Amino acid sequence: MHGSRTDPIRYSAFISYSHHDVAWARWLHRQLESYRLPNAVLGRSAYWGPLERQLPPVFRDREELAASANLAASVRRALSASSSLIVICSTSSAQSRWVNQEVSEFAALGRRDRIQCLIIPEGRDDADQPESELFPHALLQLGIEPLAADARKSGDGKRAALVKLIAGMIGVGYDELRQREQLRRQRRLLALASAASVGFVLMAGLASFALVSRAQAVHERDVAREKTITAERTTKFVKGLFQVADPAEAQGQDISAREMLDRGARQIQGELGNEPDVKAELISTLSEVYLGLGSYRQADDLIRRSLSLRVRRSDTRARQLGVLAASSSLQGNYDQAEKLFDAGLRRLARPSELIDTSLYTDLLVGRAEALAELERYDEARALISQAMALDRTSEGERSAEFARDLEALALTYQLAEEYDRSNRSYLRALSIREAVQGGLHPKVSDILNQLATNAYYQGNLAASQAYLRRVLFVDKKVIGPDHPAYAASLNNLGRLLLEERKFRDALPLLARSVNIYLAQRKDTHADLAFVFANRALALKGLGRYVEAETDFRRGLRAAETHDSRLIAPILTDLADLLCAHGKSADALRLLARAAPIMQKRYADAPWRSAWVESTRGACLLRQHDMSGATIIRESAPVILKEWGPKSLYGFEVEQRLHSIGR
Repeated sequence: MHGSRTDPIRYSAFISYSHHDVAWARWLHRQLESYRLPNAVLGRSAYWGPLERQLPPVFRDREELAASANLAASVRRALSASSSLIVICSTSSAQSRWVNQEVSEFAALGRRDRIQCLIIPEGRDDADQPESELFPHALLQLGIEPLAADARKSGDGKRAALVKLIAGMIGVGYDELRQREQLRRQRRLLALASAASVGFVLMAGLASFALVSRAQAVHERDVAREKTITAERTTKFVKGLFQVADPAEAQGQDISAREMLDRGARQIQGELGNEPDVKAELISTLSEVYLGLGSYRQADDLIRRSLSLRVRRSDTRARQLGVLAASSSLQGNYDQAEKLFDAGLRRLARPSELIDTSLYTDLLVGRAEALAELERYDEARALISQAMALDRTSEGERSAEFARDLEALALTYQLAEEYDRSNRSYLRALSIREAVQGGLHPKVSDILNQLATNAYYQGNLAASQAYLRRVLFVDKKVIGPDHPAYAASLNNLGRLLLEERKFRDALPLLARSVNIYLAQRKDTHADLAFVFANRALALKGLGRYVEAETDFRRGLRAAETHDSRLIAPILTDLADLLCAHGKSADALRLLARAAPIMQKRYADAPWRSAWVESTRGACLLRQHDMSGATIIRESAPVILKEWGPKSLYGFEVEQRLHSIGR
């Protein structure tokens, strides 16, 4: 039930803050009003009505409070007309009279459950501050335990905190909003993870800026001379960096790629002080390698600090901005990425005046992909068309650059769920990559993964499996059989086999995936929730119930550690297993816990809640409670609409219907 209110809802949120935190209030206000909700939640009921692409306005302005000892009438009306109260929590706001009055006023409206908190960073040791120093006294005195988003690096981080607040405002699970960004980011990360050979990545990075200008005019020869000097400095630096791999210098120690990279990052800080452009180019390359290895914070910190260098060349600055934009994009901050890519483009001359357009097209495609993630597909495709025209002229249609453009175009179609168009572009790019760079190039693996994804969403499991088997072949050759990316592909293929009830074929793939992950990560790592749960299903299908229960519980522990979306599905599958072995009371308790979580986090997939009900019905029948038969019959159509009778879930439903005589 919503609390009482005297005014119609006009604002999605009222931001309450101390004047010391005005910069954070402005940032939050800007982010909330520019955030675009995903398609999956549009039309759902929110406190103010059906959800549209953007949130209703956010109220922030409290300047009129200065001359009054009490809340101004206009502010009271704004509070009354606000769906949520977001309190920016700091040591200043905790003591603020106005913040405390606003909390009390909003709670008095009967909306205690609509209060959220944003904890902001204040200093180096602020992670150790007790909550009593950060939360307004009004919250503590009322005994309110609001949803808290922590923007500090030690907490959720800035982007995740924003998503958590928005999820609370619109009444969906935080993981539901986060999942969409993560899945897309993971698609792009797979190719980067596949390129973990530092030698390859470094040389690829160097090639992007060490090209000698093809200029003929005098000033163009000067540009070429500068680039030659940069290339010489770069080569000397990289040779020194890789000397640590020499057995004589390493002195018997194993030197990892990350250690070499850290060594280079430290070394470059004290060198090339008189050559800022060379230093900036080297730092851009090192940052790109950090991104390739998944070390986003290090990359982001390194490239940001390099922006203080007084570079002379506009293309050097443009490249720095492009690397920073790529870092933002990989961390899911697509709004910021799009602006940074655009800033980089504006640093460059018009394409017709450029001798080498490679950096320009890199930035065009980067901006296009960020726009696609923001669902601005038409704008994205216009930029990709521009890049394709430039690359067609300078590199030709059988070049790696043109293949890159096709992949970006395919991504826009994939995100828009136009899978046939996406497939055509991916297949064309695949043909070019294999011809130009060979069948074992990491980009080949990435394209095959994307084709597998498209096939899966189109319901073509056979094609998806075939693509994933090709991915495994490429990845095993390129990154080796012990890499987490290889484990991810094993798990994906195993899952497809599970959905066809091919348990015996799936188990060795899933077992191998688990072992690879466990060799490098804790058993509570977020990825292992899905992997353990899949192996458990395979073991259950083969009648190895004790082992299956162990894996279900390990997967549940990993899911709970990260508040994963998989909590409810694992609870349901574990309950089904327990109920089949006489532990009905335990099973029904798990299902009671799973039901509300499933309904909240999978609101866009009604078959999942129906699966919880069907499992509960089967469990009740085992207790000779015939109401279970009605539950099974009522839930079956929803599940069978999604799954065929021979699939993992469809087969089980058919068996349950058969047991009650349909």
